[in-house]
Amino acid sequence: MPDPAYSATLEHLYGLRRFGMRPGLEVMRALLDAVGSPERSFRALHVAGSKGKGSVSAMAAAVLGAAGLRVGLYTSPHLVSYRERIRVDGEPVAREAVTHGVERLRGVAERLEREGRIDRSPTFFELTTALAFETFRAARVTHAVVEVGLGGRLDATNVVDAPVGVVRRSSSSTRTSSAPRSRGSRARRRAS
Repeated sequence: MPDPAYSATLEHLYGLRRFGMRPGLEVMRALLDAVGSPERSFRALHVAGSKGKGSVSAMAAAVLGAAGLRVGLYTSPHLVSYRERIRVDGEPVAREAVTHGVERLRGVAERLEREGRIDRSPTFFELTTALAFETFRAARVTHAVVEVGLGGRLDATNVVDAPVGVVRRSSSSTRTSSAPRSRGSRARRRAS
């Protein structure tokens, strides 16, 4: 059954994509601070790498869930439904939670812009990431598996304080002759 409020929310979110990626954590940090830092309400496993992030994230969430923990999972992109991006104990976020959460975050972001605390509106990914963290706090997850977006040190997901910062598959299949040879130079390249 169609849900006009949910459809309008998705239309707004997808409209934000036209602004593309905006590197930097200032907007993300200000937005999360203004809603009480939901990213601090759970322990995070932050998954990064060039291949297999979604599979590693899903497996990690399954292992944590099998251990009896309440688990949030944040991945992108989605395959069929936007709601797939944000899951609690394997269940996609409810349409109503998306609608109300985005409405709340939009209001907060507009206030922050008016007050001059941020210089632009949040991007699609920033708003979705903030929604995931708010959803996890509301659901009282104990642990969240957070997949990075495009990566790098300015990725919006880098606001989490993760005891495990990176889970990485072998990079041998993605390596090219122009890739840096030393571990330190590869790490610096991936972090930028």
